[in-house]
Amino acid sequence: MNHPNPSPQTELRRLPGLFRRWEFSQVIEAGEDYRVEDAGSTSDGTTLFAIYRCVADASDETEAVQ
Repeated sequence: MNHPNPSPQTELRRLPGLFRRWEFSQVIEAGEDYRVEDAGSTSDGTTLFAIYRCVADASDETEAVQ
C-alpha cells in the first residue's frame, strides 16, 4: 500500500497494533501529524484502525549532520 508523503522531510511510520476509536486519545499526541486508516473489525463488529505517524526522515537528518 502506498502512503502519500506529506513533505520531503517526513515519512509515515505505523504505530504497532490496531486501535478502536475510543483509544485514540491514548495514542494521539497534540502537535503531531497522523494518518488513520480502516483496518477491519472485531468479531463483535467494532471498527479497528491502523494509525501512521509522520516522523522526520532519518536519512535527511543524517545528511544535515555531515
